[in-house]
Amino acid sequence: MTDNTTPSWQHLLDLVTQLDSGSYDSAFVAYGNISVQLSRSGALAAPVATAPAPAPAPAPASTSPAATSPEPSETIIPSPMIGVFYRCPSPGAPPFVELGARVEPDTTVGIVEVMKLMNPVTAGVDGTLTSFLVKDNEQVEYGQALAVVSEVGTP
Repeated sequence: MTDNTTPSWQHLLDLVTQLDSGSYDSAFVAYGNISVQLSRSGALAAPVATAPAPAPAPAPASTSPAATSPEPSETIIPSPMIGVFYRCPSPGAPPFVELGARVEPDTTVGIVEVMKLMNPVTAGVDGTLTSFLVKDNEQVEYGQALAVVSEVGTP
């Protein structure tokens, strides 16, 4: 890299490419006010604040503690990454699944867009989709509760 305290996007992309081709399960690299955290398994630690950011917007009413605390027979579907959540594969198309629909672990319930890349969000369990906790086209954070599934064999 250069002597600057902030790496260029190309430097970061080169670093990600090098780490991706390595045999690491996870990696964390910090340089100046930028940090990169990668994981092959998708299990990352809590996000790390790397640079001063504007004050966060107030939390929407849909993410109240009661809405994100599932019953014992329910499972929260978390966002796998920061991005924009969409319930439909494209504008004007029907949603991947409707509320009340039966889902399986590999059922796609939505997508999270990050830098024009669409990443599927799957149910992860067998059950019935009981609610969405975020709106379509809403900015989401890593680990944020997106939806609730009532698991099979429960009311």
